[in-house]
Amino acid sequence: MDKGKMNRVTIGITVMILLAVFLFLGYPLLNPGREEIVLPEESPSSDVSEAGGGAGGGNAVQRVEVTAENVGSVVATLTRPEAYSRVMVLTTFWNGGSGTVTVKSAVSGDLVRTDLTLPGGQVRHMLRTDENTYVWYNSESTYSTVRTGGFSQDEEQWIPTYEDLVALQSAEIAEAGYEAYQQVDCIYAETKEDENGYAERYWVSVDTGLLTAAQRLQNGEEVYRMEGVAVSMGEPEAALFTLPDGTAPV
Repeated sequence: MDKGKMNRVTIGITVMILLAVFLFLGYPLLNPGREEIVLPEESPSSDVSEAGGGAGGGNAVQRVEVTAENVGSVVATLTRPEAYSRVMVLTTFWNGGSGTVTVKSAVSGDLVRTDLTLPGGQVRHMLRTDENTYVWYNSESTYSTVRTGGFSQDEEQWIPTYEDLVALQSAEIAEAGYEAYQQVDCIYAETKEDENGYAERYWVSVDTGLLTAAQRLQNGEEVYRMEGVAVSMGEPEAALFTLPDGTAPV
């Protein structure tokens, strides 16, 4: 796995939190103008049966035992929905403190709308298309435009890209299986510590194919946590994908 991706997410959130605290202390913001899968029994089984086609992500997940050896191929069977919206809480921990960012995101095909509520209440809005990414703050009607770079939809939403699990060698996986996370049936995987003491944990919903939760640990201590607190399947409101002046992105 490209550990840099999770690291970029963690660093990005930390920078945003620290920036928000800085701004909150008195400096103004710069205005840039399937049907549910049944968890397997404890007894091992090699039986294969498909469960899928529900209103979630339309996934077809084989009911096989998930292990370090096959978790990548199992994750590869998941597909994400074309349209959905969700709310996530991202927390970064450091010596003596922590900071939290609330993220509301809406996805419709290649359009991604992300609203980050920072400490102090400031809100950063981002609207991404294949060509451009638009950024504005709070209720401002002006926005800045930059070319959309090589960032994935997940990175635009400030969360790890769990599909990186597919590229991992089984020797890099410490543990894998099915696990319920806050009553959501998930595929769970944990990586072994790397040379810098970092390890990552992922919980991926077998119903929606979306990341439910993630953790990043350093020497066993949590430094980052992502939790999805709400998800809604279906097409988000069209107004979410308009710019603050009422125009459509190009």
